[in-house]
Amino acid sequence: MMHNQLFKVLGISMLMIILGITNLQSQDLHYARIQDLSMWYNPSLKMDKQNAVRLNHRDVRYQGVMGYRSNAAMVDILIKTDGESFLSNSAFTNFTMGVAFDASNQNILNNSNIVLGLSHAIPLNGYNQYLAVSIQGSYSNSRLDLSQASFPDQFDQNGPIGGAMTQDPLANGNPLNWFSSHLGISLFQETELESWKIGFSVRDVLRPLINRPSGDKFDLSPTIGFQAGYEFERNRIRYGLFGIANFKALANEQLLSLSASQQFNSANLNAFGLGMAYRIRDALIPYVDLKLRNTTIALHYEVNVSGIRAGGYQRNAFELSLGHRFNRRKK
Repeated sequence: MMHNQLFKVLGISMLMIILGITNLQSQDLHYARIQDLSMWYNPSLKMDKQNAVRLNHRDVRYQGVMGYRSNAAMVDILIKTDGESFLSNSAFTNFTMGVAFDASNQNILNNSNIVLGLSHAIPLNGYNQYLAVSIQGSYSNSRLDLSQASFPDQFDQNGPIGGAMTQDPLANGNPLNWFSSHLGISLFQETELESWKIGFSVRDVLRPLINRPSGDKFDLSPTIGFQAGYEFERNRIRYGLFGIANFKALANEQLLSLSASQQFNSANLNAFGLGMAYRIRDALIPYVDLKLRNTTIALHYEVNVSGIRAGGYQRNAFELSLGHRFNRRKK
């Protein structure tokens, strides 16, 4: 029991330290559904032995300026497990594949990203506590053309445009392509009434070299990431606290999410939940989710609280998430 409490205290302490770090640059996905998509940043956070698929759509509109849409899909597949049952407290290996796209309605932005990853989890004891590691490779294509556009301060600090010109001003309007590698490690435990996870990741660990059409070269800095989550069930209500933080030079992205979900005994309707997420200095994000058997549907709406409001700009965004876990035959 003391062992479990120690892990929880360490996790909460790490999350508080994360939220105090500033002046760093975020990258990768910018979805509020971190319960599911934290595996994009760190595949070692795969906590169960079920195959699953996750789909996310985010639509962002800046009144009078532009808008863009982001789409992501991820599949994770169990490829090996020790022991006689996939439910047993045994080591397992998982394969993940994901694709993501960003596109604006004025052809300012076009991004695409493909990731492939492997993770391996080993039990630390007989209580479903695991240590897991992951390795991931990716291919990215990006084109950002701001030659005919100007934006106010904090326009897209936590989106795919934020910091791009400061990072690489010579690449404006030119397509860029690069391959990269990423590493992750995590501790987690999942039981019927309680679960927790703590993860650490380093993306672009080898500082991939990006060649511009002009012949100049650009080294992409690593992204340091932290992920944490804790869920527990009391009186048929499941409560959750989740957090992520991705750090790189020049900006930052930090997001916390709280949820409460009523559990049902119905054969079709398993749970109905409400939640609130907060992207630091950027947006409040209320959401609702519904679990129908093995399928979870969630809808998020972003209420802008960033500095662009002072300039008279209005930003609206919604996010739709769909996740499905496939039953596996018990051996």
